[in-house]
Amino acid sequence: MVKKILSILLWVATAAGLVVLFVFARENYLTTPLKSIQLIPAADTGFVRKTALHDEIGRICGKSNIGTVNMIAIQKALESNAWIENSASYIDLDGTLNVSFQEYEPWFRVFGKNGHSVYVTREGFVIPSSRTYTPYVLVTSGNFELRSDSVTYQLTDTLESDRNLLNALHWCEAIEGNDFVSHCIGQLYCNKRNQFELTVKGFDGRVIVGDTCDASDKLKRLEIFMKQRVESPETKTLKSINLNYKNQIVCTKR
Repeated sequence: MVKKILSILLWVATAAGLVVLFVFARENYLTTPLKSIQLIPAADTGFVRKTALHDEIGRICGKSNIGTVNMIAIQKALESNAWIENSASYIDLDGTLNVSFQEYEPWFRVFGKNGHSVYVTREGFVIPSSRTYTPYVLVTSGNFELRSDSVTYQLTDTLESDRNLLNALHWCEAIEGNDFVSHCIGQLYCNKRNQFELTVKGFDGRVIVGDTCDASDKLKRLEIFMKQRVESPETKTLKSINLNYKNQIVCTKR
């Protein structure tokens, strides 16, 4: 009986000692100065200037100990960055603040009527352009009403101002779905009647595709025409190619 009591007391003392050691180690860890800040981008797309982001997080941290680092403020700073899609941050056992983040990936660039430009992602998010980074993507211009603020937002079909951008998104999907045409397109243009036109490499005239109705079929007809007629001398005399008519290609001479 005595041995059993002694054994229980030994286990209780050991557990208490471990708790004391844990509390001491935790307190020692939390009062240790933050060692460094490490940025971990998921992909180097170029919008986020790592030096500027590192300095911003550094100002938030200041000379804080690990236990007093304002992780909420750091997360808010990451969320307020218009080019960061998602992020996470944590402090490891070595005292390093690790900040991982993923940038939005632009799909095409849009120049609006006011000269302002934005990028649109595959998922329909509109992100601001950058003065320091210009990715190589398809360019769209023309009759677009763009917001002048530098925030990221998602397109919606309930807003009139977003409809042309949504149609441009659908056209980019159709263009990507046609391997031949995707290598020929130079630019996508939205005219004053909200009808779309294409600039095609090797052809000086306009290619009118209109709205997004039967977009894939229109591009397939363009593919057939380009393969059969692009080298023809007559093609050089054309002012426009109109694909708006079902099962037809209507050409206009200069």
